[in-house]
Amino acid sequence: MKRVTNMPEKKSISACMIVRNEEKYLPSCLRSIRHYVDELIIVDTGSTDNTISIAESFGARVYHHPWENHFSKHRNQSFSYAIGEWIFYIDADEELLPGSGEALLEAVRAEEDVDAVAVVLECIFDRGQSRAYNNAIRLFRNHRGLHYKGRVHNYIVGVKKSICAPIRLFHHGYNLDKKASHVKFQRTTGLLKLDIQEDPQNPRAHHFLSASYLSENMFQEAAKEASEAIRLYEKSHSPSPNYLWSLYIASSANFSSGNVGEAEFYARKALAVFPNHMDSHYMLSLVAYGKKNKAMFEQHMRGYLRAKDAFEKNPVSFGETVNNTFGSEWILFLFRGFFLMDEGKEQEAEEPLKTASSLCLDQYFFHFKLGEFFRLKRQWKEAERELRQALQIKQDEAPALYALSTVYEEQGRIADQKELLEKLLHIDPHFKNAGFSLGLAHMELGDFERSLSLFHDILAREPGHQRARINEALCLRGMGRYQEALERSLGIEAKDKDELLTLVSNVAYCYEALGQAESAVEWFQQMTEIAPEDPAPPVHLSKLYLDMNRIEPCVLQCDRLLSLLDLEHDFVLNSVQDLGGLFQTAGTRLRLRERPDLEELSYRVAETLRNFTSSDTRGTALNS
Repeated sequence: MKRVTNMPEKKSISACMIVRNEEKYLPSCLRSIRHYVDELIIVDTGSTDNTISIAESFGARVYHHPWENHFSKHRNQSFSYAIGEWIFYIDADEELLPGSGEALLEAVRAEEDVDAVAVVLECIFDRGQSRAYNNAIRLFRNHRGLHYKGRVHNYIVGVKKSICAPIRLFHHGYNLDKKASHVKFQRTTGLLKLDIQEDPQNPRAHHFLSASYLSENMFQEAAKEASEAIRLYEKSHSPSPNYLWSLYIASSANFSSGNVGEAEFYARKALAVFPNHMDSHYMLSLVAYGKKNKAMFEQHMRGYLRAKDAFEKNPVSFGETVNNTFGSEWILFLFRGFFLMDEGKEQEAEEPLKTASSLCLDQYFFHFKLGEFFRLKRQWKEAERELRQALQIKQDEAPALYALSTVYEEQGRIADQKELLEKLLHIDPHFKNAGFSLGLAHMELGDFERSLSLFHDILAREPGHQRARINEALCLRGMGRYQEALERSLGIEAKDKDELLTLVSNVAYCYEALGQAESAVEWFQQMTEIAPEDPAPPVHLSKLYLDMNRIEPCVLQCDRLLSLLDLEHDFVLNSVQDLGGLFQTAGTRLRLRERPDLEELSYRVAETLRNFTSSDTRGTALNS
C-alpha cells in the first residue's frame, strides 16, 4: 500500500471492504491491491478468526460494527471512513488480477463528469465447472453522495455518468463446497425474502432469489421467481442488465425441469432484446441437442462462439450484462462430438472431443459427461471406462458413483452395484435414489432384512415414497412374514398398472404361502386380468387347483400356459398322466425363457399329475 503523509488532493484511492471471518482469502486480496491504493478501510462485523490481525498487518484501518443483516449499511459505513477522492470497493474473497493495478491508476484520471467506473468481474462457480463474466461498478468518486442500497446483492445509486475500464477482479466466493454453499444460500435467501416483504414490486430481489435457487438446483422455485422478476422488469419499462440474466435463469431452470418449450421461449426472448446474448445462444444449443436438431445446434453454437469472442475483444460493449456460461464452451464441443458419434462418424468426432477435453477446466466433468453419453446409448463397456476414469480423478464423486452403479445393474453385476452404492451412501446419505437402488440390489441378492431397513429409512424421510412402501411389503414376504406382507400390501393404493400388478401378485403369493387356496386363486385370477401375457398365474393356478383336487380348471390353465409359451395345445387327453407330460414340456420351455421359479413349479405339477390316481381325464379336449 502506498504510504503517504499528506494525501494528494486528487487521484487518491481508498480501498473499502466489509469482512467477517475472511482469513482464507484476505491475504491474497490485500496483496493484490496494496501497491495501487492509498488507504485500506475495513469494517469488521464480528470476526472470530485471524481476519483482524491479517488486515492490520497490511496497514489497514479496522472499524468494528455489529452485523445487522444489511450489506449496504455496512458497506456504506466503510465508505464513510474513506478520505480518498476515489473509492474502490472490493470484497475480501476477490483479488485484483495482474496488470489491472495500472489500469486502476489510469481510470481515476477520468474526466470530471465521470462519477463511476465499471470493472470486469470474473468468477468460477458450480464447483469449478463454470465461469461467468460481467462489468460491474466498483470504482467511484467519493463525496458525491454515491451509496449502496439493498440488504444483499446491493447496488449503487446516484451515478450520473459511468465508464468501463480494463480492470479485472477475480471473485472466489461462488466456488464453494456443498456445505459452505448451503450456508451462504440460507443467509442470502433469508435477506432477499425480507427485501421482497418490504418491496414486493422490486424485480431485483426476485431476480437474485431466482439466482440463489438455481445455484442450489431448486429449478421449479428458480423458474417461478425468474418469471416474476421478468414480469416486473417489463412492467417497470426501465432497462436493466439483470433482465437478460433473469431470462437466462428462467430458460436454464425450465430446461433442467424438463420444460424444453419454456426454455426455448425465454432464450429466444432474450435474443430478441440482445442478439449477442451468449447465455441464450448456449441454452438454445442445449435445446437443439435435446431435439437432435443438428442445424439449430450449429447455428447457436456459432452464435455463442461469436458472442464469446466479441466479449473477449471488447467487454465494454456488453455493458453490465452478466455472462454465466463463459466457461461452458467445452460442453458445446462435446455435444458436437456426440452428434457425430450418433451419425456413426467416430473418427470425425475425435477432433471436437479433443477440443472439449482441452477446454474443460476439470477433467472429471469431461469423463463424467462422456460416460453418461455412453450410458444413455446403452454402450456399457464404454460407459464403464469413462466413468471409472472420472472416478480416478475424483474417487468420492456421488453422481459418478451412482451412474457407474446403474451400469453394473444393467450388466447384472449386482454385487458390484451394491458395493458402489454402499460407498456412495457413506459419502452422501441422502443422495437421490441411491438408498432405494441399494434396497433393490439387496433384494436381488436375497438380503431382505437389509433391504427392509433401507426402505424403512427412506420412508422415515419421505413418508409418501410409494415404491419404498411397496418394496417393504415385498421384503416382508421374502423374509417369510406373510401375514404382515399381506396386510401391508392390502393397505397400499396403487397409482399405476405396474404398482397394481406388483401389489396384486404379492397378495396372491402371500395367500398361497399361508395355505389359503381360495383367496390365492382369486388374486392370481386378478393377476391374469392385469398381465394376461404373464405365465406365472396359470402355473400357480394349476398348482392350486391340483391341490384342491380340481382337475378341470387345471386343464384350462394348462391350455392357457401352453398358448403363452407358443407351444402346441390342440390335444385330446386320455389320462391325467398326459396332462403331466404337458406341464413337463412347459417347464422345459420356461427354462429356455429363464424363469427358473416357474420351471420348478411346473415340474412339480407334472410330477404330482404323474402320480395322480383318484380320477382321469379320458376324452377331455385340450385346446383354445
